Amino acid sequence: MELELLKQHLPEYLQSRGVDLGKASRSNTACPVCGNGHKTGCFHYYSDTMKVKCYSCGFNGDLFDLIAKEKGISNAEAIAEARKLYGSPASPAPYKTGQKKTISPPAEDLTSFFKEAAAANDFEYLKGRGISEAVQKRFMIGFVPDWISPQAVRTTIEKGGNPANLPKSPRCIIPTSRSSYIARDTREGLTDEQKRYSKQKQGAQALFNLKAFEASEAVFVTEGEIDAMSIEEAGGAAVGLGSVANIRSLLSFLQQHHTGQVLILCLDNDEPGQAAQIQLAEALRGLDIRYIEGTQYTQKTAKDPNEALMKDPAAFREAVSFLQAEALKLTAEGSMKEYRAADLLDYFRTIEEQPEGIEAKTGFRKLDEKLQGGLHEGLYIIGAISSLGKTTFTLQLADQIASTGQDVLFFSLEMSKTELMAKSISRYSFIYAGLEMENTRFIARDTAQIMNNRRYKHYSEKERQAINEAIKLYSLPAENLYIYEGRYKGQRLTVQHIKEITLNHRERTGRTPIVFVDYLQIIAPADVRASDKQNTDTAVFELKELSRDLKTAVFAISSFNRDNYTEPVNMASFKESGAVEYSSDVLFGLQYAGMDYQPSETEKNRTARLRDLMKDVYRMKEMKEPVQIELKCLKNRNGYQFTICFEMQAAFNYFAEVEPAQLGGFTSGKAKRPI
Repeated sequence: MELELLKQHLPEYLQSRGVDLGKASRSNTACPVCGNGHKTGCFHYYSDTMKVKCYSCGFNGDLFDLIAKEKGISNAEAIAEARKLYGSPASPAPYKTGQKKTISPPAEDLTSFFKEAAAANDFEYLKGRGISEAVQKRFMIGFVPDWISPQAVRTTIEKGGNPANLPKSPRCIIPTSRSSYIARDTREGLTDEQKRYSKQKQGAQALFNLKAFEASEAVFVTEGEIDAMSIEEAGGAAVGLGSVANIRSLLSFLQQHHTGQVLILCLDNDEPGQAAQIQLAEALRGLDIRYIEGTQYTQKTAKDPNEALMKDPAAFREAVSFLQAEALKLTAEGSMKEYRAADLLDYFRTIEEQPEGIEAKTGFRKLDEKLQGGLHEGLYIIGAISSLGKTTFTLQLADQIASTGQDVLFFSLEMSKTELMAKSISRYSFIYAGLEMENTRFIARDTAQIMNNRRYKHYSEKERQAINEAIKLYSLPAENLYIYEGRYKGQRLTVQHIKEITLNHRERTGRTPIVFVDYLQIIAPADVRASDKQNTDTAVFELKELSRDLKTAVFAISSFNRDNYTEPVNMASFKESGAVEYSSDVLFGLQYAGMDYQPSETEKNRTARLRDLMKDVYRMKEMKEPVQIELKCLKNRNGYQFTICFEMQAAFNYFAEVEPAQLGGFTSGKAKRPI
């Protein structure tokens, strides 16, 4: 109820962003996300649903979605931001008659200032403290040669003085949020008075690098921002408190967002720092959060992590690696729980009373039958050679599931959202033309024809009608389909991002989505120093964990080894197949019909036959004729293996189940009606 009430503040938020609500309802104002719309009429505000939509940039959502998009934060953080702006409707502050309501102005967005400062950075100041150019760029570290304190400027103006007379100094700029930063004096030989102001904080200070919790299972906690960067320089993931006074802020964040990471405490190796570390450790025990006290390893003879990095970089990196390994051991130990089977029997005695598990109809009748009703909780992986139709099949599956009213998240790491939508609209144009018109292949439009708007003026009335009707058909699954492209918060999409987005969706909507990932091998690596196999294994394990934790279906695409392009699909076909083979609940392979070995066939004859087969495939695709495909279930943890036959209209992104011919191939000719 609280979140629904907060959403009602969307009009106030839009007005604070300069949106004319009257014009927005008539599509005549600028989108606050992309800035377009004041002339093109692409931005809409809907007062009945409390949502906005921009047909230029594709944004579509409520107040929380808009805040998250504008500020580049998660939905959970956007909800917290909305609470700051409008209070918590669930527990309003006491209000007295005649009391004036004061609204705090939104924090200033300093992104432009940070970009300008980063462009002026020569990196030398922090290089002198062991922080590489690469790490500085990652955190958008900047430099201002003649910095003046904004607070001092405001105070001087209020007192009627001239801010031009204020002292200037060269400063290293360390952003801590979109609206706050640390300005460090880069001069040497400072006087005692100058040292008092050598590190100045601007804006409402935030914890430094909270993104570390999205990227690692082991997170170091340091006092200073440069200390956190020192850990990052050594290969770790670290959060900087900014001050020991900010321990409460960290604990508050952990209560809301902690997802099982082990914390490695490396506060300063002095009396105040170690007293604060004891306080933090005690609080973590109370929250049942696992931690390691790492100061004795990283700072044996140094005051803080940065000093340790500068003294002996090799030893410091070794200490960071050791602590990471210890944290992972702790994670493994903590994840193993003992269950006495007899204590769990009540679950099965009362299984009819337990929450119903997920069962998503795929829209393919035979596939649903073989999977005992559709997709269930678990990790599904599908693979095929390049250009066979992995994405096409998976997207059709996602659309058909979404059309039943089930929420679907589609993570596309390669194709754009408009290209994916064009594929779907092409498919629906083929379905519509096949049902309503003759000459289906000539009336339906392929993906390129859908996307190339310059060609629309040349289309016939029937071709235009097919597109318009396809859009109407697509609008049903589109209501429940959420597409995410290859970047999130400016970074390449990681498995942690996928988990965060999925959890936020459930929290925001109250509905558990089914997740599609296209595709495994281009998910951003969890560890850039690890091998491709190690990173793929990690991605598979994490996706499997996501399906188990949310009790949902996760469907991921995998590429094949090139060595298996001329072989029938099998488990060895999958790239980096270790985790794919062992961790998936259901493993599918797509192949052209005729790829299986035939009895008594020589290798020479097989090579010639496959060459002719591929020539036929290329010819049929070019002629926009159906191609014969087999979906093979190679592994089914809770069922049995099977093969389903399809005809694929590659030009129109459409798969239809068909019956195999009696002699092991497919019936030939025109596309069949789905069975």
